[in-house]
Amino acid sequence: MPKKSDKVKKKYPRKMVLLLLVIIFVITIASYVGFYGLFQSTKPEMRKAAIIDGLSEDIPNPSLINEVSNLLKSSGYEVTIFNGSKVNVELFKNLPEMGFTLIIMRLHGGRILQPIGLFIGSGIFAEPFSEGKYEYEYYSGYFLKGLAYVGGKEYFVITPAYVSDKFQGRFPGSVIIILSCYSMWDQVLASSFIEKGASVVVGIDHKVDVQYLDRVGLELVKQISQGASIEEAVSKTMEIIGPDPTTGAKLLYIKHS
Repeated sequence: MPKKSDKVKKKYPRKMVLLLLVIIFVITIASYVGFYGLFQSTKPEMRKAAIIDGLSEDIPNPSLINEVSNLLKSSGYEVTIFNGSKVNVELFKNLPEMGFTLIIMRLHGGRILQPIGLFIGSGIFAEPFSEGKYEYEYYSGYFLKGLAYVGGKEYFVITPAYVSDKFQGRFPGSVIIILSCYSMWDQVLASSFIEKGASVVVGIDHKVDVQYLDRVGLELVKQISQGASIEEAVSKTMEIIGPDPTTGAKLLYIKHS
């Protein structure tokens, strides 16, 4: 009997050691997972920017696009460039759901002549016009046919009503810069983007020369990449570049109230 008792006493410490090893192993794994999870959750998300170059075929300026892209990347943005046939109605329609916090559009633009004879609102020249395409949107008035000032090509023009009614989802508080003629003509177009979740919309209030458009756009991005707020960036850009010397066009912005 004493031998049996001694045998039991010898086994008991081994069980304790195994139990302690298991506990230490579990604590180690839990600590690692917790630390890794904390590291992952505190890692800052990359901001996403889109450059939509609707002039890439009619008035290409690849050096400008590269410089703008590099400036944004240097300030922490993940940049996606859309050009050529990638710039189309479907892109604009789904843009709110794509997660971009900064969107820069380089486009043809124009005012919308209403049946009463007044220019009210402005539009986005989304893709080249094609007879028989987008018939519902065209005949219901959501799309118009527009003629580009430079080159004379016909385009499907997205109206502010289409932005408000048909764009999918909402922008995640995005800053939207529309570098085109008349994009801030009367703020109707800009307001439609604000309604869809944009925090700020920047545009140009009149017809503008494309060389001026590119200069003012580049300077604006430089200011933003240096940490300026949109208000500061617009103000500083206008101080440096000034209005278009021919038409007097200038940058304006509106914010979500």
